[in-house]
Amino acid sequence: MKIVTYLNTNKEEVKSKKFNIWIGISLGNKLFTKESIKKYIEWALKYTKEDVLVVIGDRLQAINFEVLDGYSKIRALKTALRDGDKKEKEIKEILLELSIDEAKKVKVVRFRHVTASKYHDYRLEILNIEFKTNSNFHNYIIKILNENKKVSSKNLSTDELDKLAQYILQEIPVYLNGAKYGGLPEHGGKTYLLQIYPGIGLVDTLIIGLQDGTLFPELTEKLKITHKIAILEGYPE
Repeated sequence: MKIVTYLNTNKEEVKSKKFNIWIGISLGNKLFTKESIKKYIEWALKYTKEDVLVVIGDRLQAINFEVLDGYSKIRALKTALRDGDKKEKEIKEILLELSIDEAKKVKVVRFRHVTASKYHDYRLEILNIEFKTNSNFHNYIIKILNENKKVSSKNLSTDELDKLAQYILQEIPVYLNGAKYGGLPEHGGKTYLLQIYPGIGLVDTLIIGLQDGTLFPELTEKLKITHKIAILEGYPE
């Protein structure tokens, strides 16, 4: 694995297995082939603290289908969930190629599994209010969207961009406070604080800025962040 960028961490911390690692699978990212996902999982198993969480971003992709491809809301969700099923099947096939002990350390979940908490809902509500009332924050989110060439080439209306912004707004709480899965710690639940992804951009700058209070510090206060995550930009070799 070629690690290009370390955000909020360094090589020594990663090698020391300081973090539980999560891998966010974007269904719209063509770099997430079956072969590359296997390499990400194998790398994560080598450096994770205890186990690895693989999150399939199916419900996020539904937003793309609806806005960028013109699908109805129902069709967009059905298509995204079907694509999520296919990706989950691929990943489970990968796990069959690992040793039994390794496979046991990999949890494969859908996006709803890491957002089903009052804390995520609380932070999402705060972000949505900020998006509607703070023009600087609103413009920053739209700027993030326009990093994507497919978005910038579409000449979307203001309403369409605002709807597409939910893709960013819904994932921010996970990035801000870690991907949580399995319930409370006393019931075996964990918080995964290191993510590896092929590519970083303005959204990562926003996450780190919110965590450090260097971007939109008043929003940082409202969000009540309790964990700081680390982000790696990494590519399979």
